Amino acid sequence: MRKVPIPAGPPGHWGPRARLAWDAREPRWWLWGAAGAVVVLAGSAMAVWGMLPLNLHGPGHFAGVMAPSCGLTRSVVEAFRGDVAMAWRYNPAGLLIAFGSLAALARLLAGAATGRWLTLRVRPGRAGWTVLALALLALEFHQQGQAELLMTTGLR
Repeated sequence: MRKVPIPAGPPGHWGPRARLAWDAREPRWWLWGAAGAVVVLAGSAMAVWGMLPLNLHGPGHFAGVMAPSCGLTRSVVEAFRGDVAMAWRYNPAGLLIAFGSLAALARLLAGAATGRWLTLRVRPGRAGWTVLALALLALEFHQQGQAELLMTTGLR
């Protein structure tokens, strides 16, 4: 197993640490590849044939209170359609999910073909958790600013 270090922030418990390695066995992460395959297949199908006519919103949504996850499905579908600007408007996290799903599927297929699995292990540290919390807060503000768009059906 060859380990490739990734430069990290300051040492200690504050800074994030990451390790990228090729493993000869796939102990537990294959499930991410399977989930990626589901997202890629469902997102691609909805990009071609349209969204499912389901309304899975909670009561806060109808009162105009948007959760950070509001618009994720529409964002992923728009990303698979190639409309990055609209995907960003629906939910910026949808672009991360679309890209992450493609990466997880590619990792699964490459690992199954070669028998070697690319593994990234990240320990965010306090600084990483702080950045993540601030990013979620910023996402909440973004989503609330898009409430009028997100309250439309978006079924097309």
